[in-house]
Amino acid sequence: MPDEFKPRFTATGIGTLPHKDPVAAVDIVQQRLVEMPYWPQLPNLGAQEDMNLQYAPALAPLLAADVAGHAVIAFSGLSREEALAGFFERLMGGELESFGLTPDVAAGFFQFMKKVGSADAQAYPWLKGHVTGPLTLAASVMGSDGKALLYDDEVADALARGLGVAAAAQVKQLEPLKRPVMVFIDEPFLSGYGSAFTPLSREKVIALLGATMEELRARAQAVIGIHCCGNMDWGLLVDAGADVINLDSASYGEHLLLYPAKVRELMERGGAVAWGAVPTLEFTGQETARGLWDGLHKLLKALEAKGLPHDLLASQGLVTPACGMGSLNEAKATAILDLTVGVSELARAEYV
Repeated sequence: MPDEFKPRFTATGIGTLPHKDPVAAVDIVQQRLVEMPYWPQLPNLGAQEDMNLQYAPALAPLLAADVAGHAVIAFSGLSREEALAGFFERLMGGELESFGLTPDVAAGFFQFMKKVGSADAQAYPWLKGHVTGPLTLAASVMGSDGKALLYDDEVADALARGLGVAAAAQVKQLEPLKRPVMVFIDEPFLSGYGSAFTPLSREKVIALLGATMEELRARAQAVIGIHCCGNMDWGLLVDAGADVINLDSASYGEHLLLYPAKVRELMERGGAVAWGAVPTLEFTGQETARGLWDGLHKLLKALEAKGLPHDLLASQGLVTPACGMGSLNEAKATAILDLTVGVSELARAEYV
């Protein structure tokens, strides 16, 4: 992580947009999120842009994408042992390019690179990418025994490491643009962590997230965030080693107040909280930047009351939508990005 990562409520985005036109999707991002634009996943363009199917090709032969069936297939017709051996041969072979994104599965990524590459060198001082989280992916794919791969420790670890290499490959693909990169590991699955339906130990969650981050850090330099759009044990993400934790603070911000010591630990080591201050699925169209900033400001003041220094909270924050917007329409997605920028501007004017 860069020594001086002080985002001061920089606005950026999360994952998906509803557009089918990559040019239009990248345009609405880059016209608004001028300090840290992100490349958009476009699930309405086709199943190949689904967050799990998009990364299946990078994890061959452990996984394969069945685009027609909207599913990820385990082991690609091989035995479990053959698939693991083939995957680790790739992983240890050092061929980072084979883990990278390709135009047929990530149209928004390549349009994003084109637009940033043609911009002035001083434009867009940071870039944001993202990769599917290991728990979210492994929980969605069934092994030959009919159980999710998440509960096969050896395969789950392999997938976590492969996703870390895929994230590093993405950073390397962005490297010619000569800008620092923040990469989010997107983990919607963690919204259910701790329930009776997700019997996972805290240690296993930390180990899988840690494996992904370890592989990324070994191969590329990036600020690493973890995004979860539900409520969870936020201290777990700090303990796992994330540089940034991203939560739906519009709906669940008060839950972060249970972890003041962990938030302080994160920020004092140079990390940040990315406040998902603008609702997405709960978006009504009646929201205002002022009202959303007032809600975020209340959370910040509550953390101050728990002992966190104002200056630390002011320097180590970002502003995002609560989640991706692939299921919304284009007008709503544009309005949400406008509100994200509005909250960022108010935070800087009244808190930084």
